[in-house]
Amino acid sequence: RAPAARADLAETPGTEKRNVVLIHLESTRAHATTPYHNDLETTPFLEELARESLLADRYYTVVPHSSEAVASVNCGIPPRLVSPTTEAEPGGIPVPCLPNLLKEEGYATVLFQSSTEHFENFRGRTTNFGYEEYYPLETMEVRDAAKTNYFGYEDDIMLEPSEEWLKEHGDEPFLAEYLLGTGHHDYQCLGTGYGQEDFSEDDLINRYLNCMRLQDIFVENLMDQYKELGLYEDTIFVIYGDHGEGFGEHGRDGHNDTIWEEGLKVPLLIHAPGWFENGERVEGLSNHTDVLPTVLEMLSYEIQNGEYPGYSLLREPPDDRTLFFSCWFEDQCLASIEGTEKYIYHYGNRPDELFDLSIDPSERENLVDERSEEEIDERRQDLLAWRSSVDATYPTG
Repeated sequence: RAPAARADLAETPGTEKRNVVLIHLESTRAHATTPYHNDLETTPFLEELARESLLADRYYTVVPHSSEAVASVNCGIPPRLVSPTTEAEPGGIPVPCLPNLLKEEGYATVLFQSSTEHFENFRGRTTNFGYEEYYPLETMEVRDAAKTNYFGYEDDIMLEPSEEWLKEHGDEPFLAEYLLGTGHHDYQCLGTGYGQEDFSEDDLINRYLNCMRLQDIFVENLMDQYKELGLYEDTIFVIYGDHGEGFGEHGRDGHNDTIWEEGLKVPLLIHAPGWFENGERVEGLSNHTDVLPTVLEMLSYEIQNGEYPGYSLLREPPDDRTLFFSCWFEDQCLASIEGTEKYIYHYGNRPDELFDLSIDPSERENLVDERSEEEIDERRQDLLAWRSSVDATYPTG
């Protein structure tokens, strides 16, 4: 049983029922955004926002796949790592997720998605997370919006249903999630109504980076909507990348099995008017499981009758924290980061890898041969034990 299986919330004297908005940036690796790469002007709005937000410098997905990232952010635990996955099946998540917890405290809950509901079976997932209402692409007016990938359109199609929903529910506390899709392959992000920029001479990368630009524009448009409706001041905005994207840096494209930094390291900004006004940074290791405890501490709720594994990022995570990762496809790769050292286990499909990210952030110099077999074996056994422990918390399917 998961330690948080029976968790619920208790109000405190400081509890403040602010609105919570989760903004899911699709296929967004940290280094493709301006706050994490100042020489790249793809996301000028996020750069501006970061000056008055909490930004996590070393923030990671657990599994580089959209549905798994959403599960970790909403539910505060690692996703299931082995087949069959159960997050979209009835009773398939072993803990109460953030929408479940806040719904019990009087919050309305809704999820908007600019891609088809068949993408990752989000209808089943949103029900399990606890969202009461769900608006996928099929419920929205496309009009003149451009397709930005093979299953979705410009994220602006979410603005109209969002406005209608907020006008109906804005007088009560709510949790709303917006699943952007624009960053996803096949990056059809040139020639939209917002024009385009020349970020790279490589056509594929240029199209991808223009997708990052379009997501940035949507985030600004969404925040403007909240301001116009008078909801901005009372809302906590959590803006996170679901996973990164590879472009052959380590011989892999896409994200599912891209276990290096380009696939795992993603942006996280938490923006809440009245908080972080001078911009704050979390320098320690953090990941998607930290969103739930951070949001609940910002609302001044106490978690009782259970414990989630993440840490509130209102303070630095422990210096000795170890992060664990898994590829999406089973038995392909696992990884861990301790301090600045990253170990990758490929199940014998290719040699083990060890990198010192402090001097080799691009992961080019494999140090595994410089360490004893005993040390590497211990790292490998820790990874396999972590995988087994996560799997043990989920229903068998």
